[in-house]
Amino acid sequence: MAIIEVVNATKIYQVGEVETHALNGVSLEIEANEFAALVGPSGSGKTTMLQLMGCLDKPNSGTIKIKGQDVSQFNANQRAEIRREMIGFIFQFFALVPVLSA
Repeated sequence: MAIIEVVNATKIYQVGEVETHALNGVSLEIEANEFAALVGPSGSGKTTMLQLMGCLDKPNSGTIKIKGQDVSQFNANQRAEIRREMIGFIFQFFALVPVLSA
């Protein structure tokens, strides 16, 4: 069983009348103990894909499964629980609170 499985995921951002298709029918499987890298030019959907796989956002269509559990349509609280229990993030830029920094 795949640790993460993305099937035919589509993500469309809409601002007013303008639609931006960030992902269009993307599929991916990552097995246990497998290393994977998302590579591509700027604007190709890498960050959007990571946000979907990390339960930070939901696809417009398609499915995202983590350890066989379909998290595609989970509400915000359910996605937060999955992040807390199963997902770790290392951000490219520090998100520190200045008054709490040493």
